[in-house]
Amino acid sequence: MLYPKESRPFDKSIDGWGDRSVQWIYAQPLDNNPFLDPTGANCSVDQHGPVWFLAPIASSMAGSFTRACTIPRDKAILLMIQFVSDTYPCPDPNFGPKPGQSLYDFLVADSKTYLMTASLDVTLDGRPVRDALDYHYISENVFSLKGDPSLQPTFDTCITSNWQPVVANGWYMMFRPLSPGMHTIVRTTTSAMGVTNTFTYYLTIQ
Repeated sequence: MLYPKESRPFDKSIDGWGDRSVQWIYAQPLDNNPFLDPTGANCSVDQHGPVWFLAPIASSMAGSFTRACTIPRDKAILLMIQFVSDTYPCPDPNFGPKPGQSLYDFLVADSKTYLMTASLDVTLDGRPVRDALDYHYISENVFSLKGDPSLQPTFDTCITSNWQPVVANGWYMMFRPLSPGMHTIVRTTTSAMGVTNTFTYYLTIQ
């Protein structure tokens, strides 16, 4: 049900699709941003190409959360399980590479300080994904994104409204196109501090 971790669906690596999904989230204004949408009403915003981005739900609190989304048939689905986007520069003048350190190595090291997932379970229609934590990716290189300025106060204070370098670090799974009808993806994480949350996606494939 998944493309293999090291595969290149549609001529792009999974981490490459992950980078593109982060660019997609940052480009959407606050009012209709799919990441910040609690119901799934905005899940179709700015979706193009063969891969449908299924945004995570913006909550790190314990509990259960749901979304509903209608997806065209024949679309692969990239489940954005959890990610950290380390953008540069930031207002903090001390935020930057040390002498002799590359920007890529600096952003990767900084992004790792925010990842605290201890366990991960993902199911599609009740069928579990084996070794779900293995679907961890880090950008192969620094890439660029342009964040919508409406996101700067609450989502990422480092957004400059211009193109800026970034590294993404997180978990992604790309599901092969699903058959028409109803499907359910459930993802449950537990942090290193013992906080468990469950995201349930009710998908209608048309």
